[in-house]
Amino acid sequence: MAAGYPPKKFHDLRHGAASEMINAGIDLFTVGGVLGHKSTVSTKRYSHLVTDRLEDAVARIGQKR
Repeated sequence: MAAGYPPKKFHDLRHGAASEMINAGIDLFTVGGVLGHKSTVSTKRYSHLVTDRLEDAVARIGQKR
Protein backbone atom coordinates (compact mmCIF):
# COMPACT_ATOMS: atom_id res chain seq x y z
CA MET A 1 0.00 0.00 0.00
CA ALA A 2 3.08 2.25 0.16
CA ALA A 3 2.55 3.26 -3.49
CA GLY A 4 -1.07 4.15 -2.84
CA TYR A 5 -2.52 0.98 -4.38
CA PRO A 6 -4.69 -1.45 -2.44
CA PRO A 7 -3.09 -4.84 -1.73
CA LYS A 8 -3.58 -7.53 -4.39
CA LYS A 9 -4.07 -11.24 -3.92
CA PHE A 10 -2.83 -13.98 -6.23
CA HIS A 11 -6.42 -14.65 -7.31
CA ASP A 12 -6.74 -11.05 -8.50
CA LEU A 13 -3.70 -11.52 -10.72
CA ARG A 14 -5.09 -14.78 -12.16
CA HIS A 15 -8.38 -13.07 -12.97
CA GLY A 16 -6.54 -10.18 -14.60
CA ALA A 17 -4.41 -12.55 -16.67
CA ALA A 18 -7.49 -14.49 -17.79
CA SER A 19 -9.23 -11.28 -18.81
CA GLU A 20 -6.18 -10.15 -20.78
CA MET A 21 -6.01 -13.49 -22.60
CA ILE A 22 -9.71 -13.36 -23.51
CA ASN A 23 -9.39 -9.77 -24.73
CA ALA A 24 -6.37 -10.81 -26.83
CA GLY A 25 -8.56 -13.33 -28.65
CA ILE A 26 -7.42 -16.50 -26.90
CA ASP A 27 -10.24 -19.03 -26.77
CA LEU A 28 -11.87 -20.10 -23.50
CA PHE A 29 -10.59 -23.66 -23.77
CA THR A 30 -6.98 -22.45 -23.89
CA VAL A 31 -7.51 -19.92 -21.10
CA GLY A 32 -8.94 -22.69 -18.93
CA GLY A 33 -5.89 -24.82 -19.65
CA VAL A 34 -3.50 -22.03 -18.70
CA LEU A 35 -5.41 -21.43 -15.47
CA GLY A 36 -5.48 -25.14 -14.70
CA HIS A 37 -9.25 -25.43 -14.68
CA LYS A 38 -10.39 -29.05 -14.65
CA SER A 39 -13.84 -28.09 -15.91
CA THR A 40 -15.08 -25.60 -18.48
CA VAL A 41 -17.65 -24.46 -15.93
CA SER A 42 -14.89 -22.60 -14.07
CA THR A 43 -13.74 -20.86 -17.21
CA LYS A 44 -17.26 -19.82 -18.26
CA ARG A 45 -17.16 -16.96 -15.76
CA TYR A 46 -14.98 -15.16 -18.29
CA SER A 47 -17.32 -15.77 -21.21
CA HIS A 48 -18.97 -12.35 -20.86
CA LEU A 49 -15.73 -10.88 -22.19
CA VAL A 50 -16.07 -12.85 -25.43
CA THR A 51 -19.45 -11.38 -26.39
CA ASP A 52 -17.78 -8.31 -27.89
CA ARG A 53 -16.46 -10.50 -30.70
CA LEU A 54 -19.69 -12.36 -31.46
CA GLU A 55 -20.84 -9.90 -34.13
CA ASP A 56 -17.51 -10.25 -35.94
CA ALA A 57 -17.73 -14.04 -35.77
CA VAL A 58 -21.23 -14.06 -37.26
CA ALA A 59 -20.14 -11.64 -39.99
CA ARG A 60 -17.44 -14.09 -41.07
CA ILE A 61 -19.91 -16.89 -41.79
CA GLY A 62 -19.81 -17.73 -45.46
CA GLN A 63 -16.72 -15.66 -46.23
CA LYS A 64 -13.89 -17.27 -48.13
CA ARG A 65 -10.54 -17.44 -46.41
